[in-house]
Amino acid sequence: MSAQFCPASCPLKLLDRKPERLVVTGLRCCMAGYAYGDIECWETAWRSYSMELGTDDARKLMGELQFWVRTLRAQSTRTLSVFPHGCGHVCRDECMALSLIAALQDHDQPAALLAARHLAGTHEGNAPLELAAAGQSYADALIAAGQKLLSVPASVIHSIAAFGSGPAAAPETLH
Repeated sequence: MSAQFCPASCPLKLLDRKPERLVVTGLRCCMAGYAYGDIECWETAWRSYSMELGTDDARKLMGELQFWVRTLRAQSTRTLSVFPHGCGHVCRDECMALSLIAALQDHDQPAALLAARHLAGTHEGNAPLELAAAGQSYADALIAAGQKLLSVPASVIHSIAAFGSGPAAAPETLH
């Protein structure tokens, strides 16, 4: 979706915040790496994390990120959508991913499970629980690196869910 569809009055550029930018960049690069089988996608994530955090924190976070994204791909019953690396906007699935990690950082289990259910595409079985469990280690590693995401209450997660299923379906992008 192009920038022309973004509301001009949006007060916050979400990806200007380092914690949110790290999560979205990592998610985008890892998803692209799996989709295209290109190591350069993971290298892009590594360069971004190491530039933003230094190599010690980047090394720890990259391992947790990889596990979380691998679990996300394995547990989702639907195709997940992400924008390309470098895009200044976030789509519904990226917002749900941010919501999941933020809720896990806040120890808000009901909100975390709500976001995990939307990402997994199911309210049944163990998929949401496994997705939240995998995300917890990543959320904790972000906190240990001093990267606290903005809190996302369940009411906002419900609003995000009302948007389309991915970048092409939403009438406007989210910030």
